[in-house]
Amino acid sequence: MVPTIDTVRNNYFLDHLVSTQQSILFVGESGTAKTIIIQNYLAKCSTERFSTLNINFSSRTTSLDLQKNLMDNIEKRGPVWLPPSGKQLLVFIDDLNMPNVDMYGTQQPIALLKFLIERNTMYERDGD
Repeated sequence: MVPTIDTVRNNYFLDHLVSTQQSILFVGESGTAKTIIIQNYLAKCSTERFSTLNINFSSRTTSLDLQKNLMDNIEKRGPVWLPPSGKQLLVFIDDLNMPNVDMYGTQQPIALLKFLIERNTMYERDGD
């Protein structure tokens, strides 16, 4: 990728927000290289410090799909779930707006993400 003012700026924000363990949402028109910038950043991350997870949302993505995907990439240590080997898990979700809207006007996978980010926790689903 050829560095431009936008890619350099976005990489700066990624570096800063990842180092401070903050969530980041890239928004913009289609074709503005958001996905490429993030994928290149994740590819350069230290595999000793970070574990990465790429998730692509579609109209058929459910909150259960999202939770299972996340749970498959973390392990239970005592009462808590953590990324393996003490690493920090970096999750990239592409096409965030794609899940169908339910009869209550909610996109369930996004509601689960909101809950996870706001409360920094997620409940186990038994029997699902």
